[in-house]
Amino acid sequence: MQIPVISNLRELSPPPRRFLFFIAFNVVSWQCIIGPAMVLLARKIDMPPSWVGFLNSFTPFATLLVVLTAPLIERWGPKWVMFTAWFTRNLVMCGVFLMPLAIHYGGNRAGWFVLMSATLGFCLMRAAGAGGWFPWLHEVVPEEQRGTYFSGESALTQLINVLIMIAQGLVLMGDPGIGRFLIVYAMGIAAGFISLIGMARIPGGRGQKHDGAPRETFHAHRAALADKRFLVFVAVASLAFSATSWLASAYVLYLRDALHMRPTIVMILGAAGSLGVLITIRFWGRFADYSGSGRAMCKALIAYAVSALSFLLLLPGAAWTPYGLAVAAVLVSIFGSAFYIAAHRAMLNYVPDEERVGYTNLWTIGTALSLGITPILVGALIDHLGLWGFRICFLTSGGMGVACALACLWVVRDGEPVDLSMKRLLDPALPLRTLVRIASITAGLHESNR
Repeated sequence: MQIPVISNLRELSPPPRRFLFFIAFNVVSWQCIIGPAMVLLARKIDMPPSWVGFLNSFTPFATLLVVLTAPLIERWGPKWVMFTAWFTRNLVMCGVFLMPLAIHYGGNRAGWFVLMSATLGFCLMRAAGAGGWFPWLHEVVPEEQRGTYFSGESALTQLINVLIMIAQGLVLMGDPGIGRFLIVYAMGIAAGFISLIGMARIPGGRGQKHDGAPRETFHAHRAALADKRFLVFVAVASLAFSATSWLASAYVLYLRDALHMRPTIVMILGAAGSLGVLITIRFWGRFADYSGSGRAMCKALIAYAVSALSFLLLLPGAAWTPYGLAVAAVLVSIFGSAFYIAAHRAMLNYVPDEERVGYTNLWTIGTALSLGITPILVGALIDHLGLWGFRICFLTSGGMGVACALACLWVVRDGEPVDLSMKRLLDPALPLRTLVRIASITAGLHESNR
């Protein structure tokens, strides 16, 4: 039996493998700078949950810049634009090291502004190049390898997450001060510069250096907006990502503020979840290739919704909460990643080669809006309602997740025809059969894995 990452690499051609090499260091940078450590640092300096919600929204909202950078990507190519943006974002993030000085002279509030300014700059620079990500992927990953690629990317991401979260847990043991959080940031910035070496080795990504590029870029966006099937898919997928974000945005805050867990425990739970994804994600990638993205999105989202609702039972101070939390943390990681790869597989299959910038930009805008608004709502609810704010977040994640799962089955019909009659949907045995099927896919027992 092979390690999932190794087996995925064997099935991919050289260009997608090089993209994965770049992603490996990019993941380290991302987890150290925009991961759970950012939320823990924000609460360490007493930043209110509502402000943390805005902090979490910077990444998706900044991604809206893809509309403005599309002509640059068409003219200069994804490779040049991404390299420049990724280099600049690392330089900008170095501003976070001014935090101790700001707090010394201006108190914690000054520290809030330093953290938010550095994070916003990082997100804006990242967004300036993010529009080239999917067009470049669409170019270098053959259609028949996309399910394998995204499951391999997710497996690699989770393997790196396990290692980096263990490392962060060691750095943040006990009651860490700001200095130790800044060590985590230093690791992320260093990894970000190293990732540029991997990016430079990826083939393709060239632009079209002629005067018609802006006009063609506008035409690509207009063609995407005229594709009603794609618009409906983006709307449903964006709502589904919002459903997952209702839990994800509240997760670290719930562990720290409601369950009073130390940063090391938060990182260990994150590592356990990543390990679960590493073991199972290839099974979900194969299921998406075998049965279609629609079925995979539906089943993964239903499982995520059930896992989100289980957080309502994880009460502060209850004897079963630590044990239940360990299980729930792993399950939401597994099914969130499964939905991610299925949704992106479906998206790339909608995209025509000649208009990939317009289509992928529309996808990025739709998902960015949903993922940007949700953390702000989450932060406001928690700030004003406390524990009941968390409970509303969990209920919303579960309810929206089930509704969007059914919508995904109806919208994304890339596999065998699905019986969506009321007689079938009202079958009392259907929920049990669905959960059994989800368990068999996750355990690698489904026929798609044979």
